[in-house]
Amino acid sequence: MKMKEGQSSSMDSNDTRNSISNLVCTTKGCVMAATNLLMAMNVSVDPCENFYEYACGQWNRDHPIPDDMFAYGTFAYVRESVRQQMRTLLESDSMTNSRSITMARIAYKTCMNGCSLLEIFRQLLDALNLLAKWPLLESGTWDRSAFDFTLLLAAARRDFGNEIFFQVYVYADAKNTTKNTLYIDQGVLGLGRGSRDYYLNSTMFSKHLEAYKLYQREIIKLLMADANITYNGTQLDNDLNEIIELEKKLAIIIVPEDDRRNNTRMYNKRKLADLASLFPQVNWIQFFHEISPESLHNLLNNNTEIIISEIDFLIKASKLLHKTDDRIKTNYIFWRILHAWVKILDTRFEDIKQDFLRVMTGQQTKSPRWKECAQGPTSLVPLAAGALYIREHFDSNDKKEALEMIANLREAFKELVTENDWMDEETKKVAVEKAEGMINNIGYPDFINNDTALDEHYERLNLSSSDSYFDLLRKVLIWSQEKEFLRLTKKFDKYEFEVSPAVVNAFYSPEKNALTFPAGILKPPFFSGTYPKMVNYGAIGAVIGHEITHGFDDQGSQFDKDGNLQNWWNADSFKGFAKRKECIINQYSSYDVPNTDLKVNGKLTQGENIADNGGVKEAYRAYRKYIRKKGSEESRLPGFEKFSNDQIFFLSYAHFWCGHKKDAAAVQQVLTDEHSPEIFRVIGVLSNLNEFSEAFNCPLGSPLYPPKRCAVW
Repeated sequence: MKMKEGQSSSMDSNDTRNSISNLVCTTKGCVMAATNLLMAMNVSVDPCENFYEYACGQWNRDHPIPDDMFAYGTFAYVRESVRQQMRTLLESDSMTNSRSITMARIAYKTCMNGCSLLEIFRQLLDALNLLAKWPLLESGTWDRSAFDFTLLLAAARRDFGNEIFFQVYVYADAKNTTKNTLYIDQGVLGLGRGSRDYYLNSTMFSKHLEAYKLYQREIIKLLMADANITYNGTQLDNDLNEIIELEKKLAIIIVPEDDRRNNTRMYNKRKLADLASLFPQVNWIQFFHEISPESLHNLLNNNTEIIISEIDFLIKASKLLHKTDDRIKTNYIFWRILHAWVKILDTRFEDIKQDFLRVMTGQQTKSPRWKECAQGPTSLVPLAAGALYIREHFDSNDKKEALEMIANLREAFKELVTENDWMDEETKKVAVEKAEGMINNIGYPDFINNDTALDEHYERLNLSSSDSYFDLLRKVLIWSQEKEFLRLTKKFDKYEFEVSPAVVNAFYSPEKNALTFPAGILKPPFFSGTYPKMVNYGAIGAVIGHEITHGFDDQGSQFDKDGNLQNWWNADSFKGFAKRKECIINQYSSYDVPNTDLKVNGKLTQGENIADNGGVKEAYRAYRKYIRKKGSEESRLPGFEKFSNDQIFFLSYAHFWCGHKKDAAAVQQVLTDEHSPEIFRVIGVLSNLNEFSEAFNCPLGSPLYPPKRCAVW
């Protein structure tokens, strides 16, 4: 198809898009960027018909999904490369003066010690025996008189990190973000967050539930064999069926994730004493004293404030558990603990888990152990692992470049606000102030470059090379829970860098009004200080814009510039917002997910879709503004002499989302993930953009230039 290069309508009389540069950039960065894009494309496809296939078709064919993964794309490629870099750093014996970095290496090496895996199983079994008697493992009659629901739930959280029927945590009070407070929320099912459909739709998901039952049975049979326990097959089947039936009943009362987007509905401030009438089976003061440091016990009393996210769930769960036999409750709690800890056991357990994962996600073989172990320190001691990573793999100039891009993207967002015709002036002013007030966390927190400061952060944690992996995980668990509860004595820290710098992702926190871009995502093919701006703005620029827009999506828009949950919208402006949001919901709900019988859940994914659409629009504006300031177009990419730089911008955006997944994983994503499938993150956004259809000269009525378009921002 013939494309008109550089064609687009002007936003500015100084627009340079028609003054095409005839120069070709041959720097290392330009060659690398051009190669990445060129090798990914399927140019036999009309970009106006299916831009995803046009930009990514060859990439997807050249990169089959590895057997030990259920999805593979450019994002996964970067994650794998960071994991490989972490492996090298963690295996290294190079000198370090940091106790924290030494602990990160200990965590990796202990995890890799295959000889200790059988010992870990024995330790887990001993710890479970200390917890209480597991009825399912008792050959005689189970002693009901010893059953203590409160102590059992408290020990499951404190000693194993498992929350079963409800979750408690400490975070900013959403209506007064200067302080931390207690929260209680509904529980998560054994198959994970958002998994209720697997339990409730037996027509579509019977094989998934059968695989879950088989996995339960085989894991427990293996545990019994190792513990020299003989079992009655009929009794075991009865016990396991009761566990599944209890989970099905929990699935009915759990509020679906797409109904959990109204934060005001979920903000119910009460006192701890109120929990006694909502959920009387638990002695709540005793529960909180069991899971918190002793120094806080005076603070945690009947008058302590707690925010309840799902009151109806707690009431219904309490009624359900009141009718449920103590034996079933106990079996279920023990099963959930074992299910969570299977991943650290030996290969026999891993093999059973892998058979289960094959059905749930399509992953064909288990991952090599080093992958799990290299990921471990990033979760266990995130800032120590991050320090190791950034000292070797992050250029401080990249931080400067990213900050400059954020400033430009923020300006572009402010322009979108001030220019729109559906908000009143006062609401626009508040939105602009919120954008200006956003906190930037780029790369890593500065203090982790200082060994003394880093070691201070981990001063109460002591991981030793003589610890087993089980001991080590328990130590981190105790340390992190103590740290979490001690936040109740401190102000909420909006500037805390909460994630590991080695994470390949980006984040927006509404309570902090903060953007976070860890070092792990600021790397090729997403970003490089050596790339031309059209590539950086199309790729990481769209991600920066995405995170900024999260502050103004269906959920972020409920919080003000200080991160407080309060309505700052004029009624008519909010009507305009709701109407535009509905357009996005309907647009994405119409998409059929390839190789499944499902459509995208437009309601669940609306926040991410609003952020995607706004992000690309802001990135494009910021890029064009940069070019206008520069006064001339950037030199062409080698091999792309017939492409305009606008076209390269859009190719760079699509390249970010190249990839594919197993059919079972595609189903799982639709049910549980608030992100749309990658293909719709590309064509859903670009079909809404005039700038795209102009860049590629798409005719009205083509898939990428539909007669009806949606735009929130």
